[in-house]
Amino acid sequence: MKFIRVVIKIVLILALIITTISFIAENIVIKTFSQEILSKKVSGYFLDEIFHEIDTNKLEEIEDNIRNSKYTYEITSKFIQNVIGNVLYSKNTSLDISKEIDLLILENMPKEIDNRKIDDTKEYLTKKIVDTEKSLEENFTYTFGDYYLIILKLYKIFTNIYFRVVMLLLCIINIIALIILEKQKSLKAIQVSILITAIFTTIIFAIIKLFSNFIDQKLAGGWLSSINLSLMLAFIVIEFIISLGLFMIRIKFEFDDKEKNEIISVKEV
Repeated sequence: MKFIRVVIKIVLILALIITTISFIAENIVIKTFSQEILSKKVSGYFLDEIFHEIDTNKLEEIEDNIRNSKYTYEITSKFIQNVIGNVLYSKNTSLDISKEIDLLILENMPKEIDNRKIDDTKEYLTKKIVDTEKSLEENFTYTFGDYYLIILKLYKIFTNIYFRVVMLLLCIINIIALIILEKQKSLKAIQVSILITAIFTTIIFAIIKLFSNFIDQKLAGGWLSSINLSLMLAFIVIEFIISLGLFMIRIKFEFDDKEKNEIISVKEV
């Protein structure tokens, strides 16, 4: 029975860490690629088309809006998924971003621009982004080494929705098993598991920060000025807060039990 409990605790820790990595990895890749590369290209292509049609004082505002738009993020997400799918499985799937482009233009196009120019901008934006995606696919296929394919495969597995569901179910099942086997004492095991996950995530955060230049040069070809770690930082804070909350609850239960035992001992005397 002791061996089973140890196995459950180890599996819980691993499941928590892998689940955390799964959500963080996708967010880092998409947000960083969007923020540092694609959003700059999209805003640049957009402004190329309307530069002579609007007041130049509006250009900076439009650029900022496009770079921070949720539709730019959605375009980036589809862009990355398409690149990975085509490279890993030798496919030639076309990138379909027509809906996102329409919404992005609707959100940011100045009212004084006529419909013909809007259609031209949609066509130009779509073509330039698709061309960029094809160029990146070719770089992965013919220029970059085999270790890129390994990284892409791991990323594909870790960010797969079914993989996440399995990991989350594994966390829930192991937590339930601990509660059944250890009752109140399971609080300590769950709290320690979350604390270990928080510490592990913090170490990864520190490593990425320390080696950001190396990651940029070796994995991103020098395109990045920074790596977006906002979600990772949020996970770290939340994990530490949950761990602290469980620790306080556990201490309270232990104190109540001790007090109860003391009362019983006094009554027996």
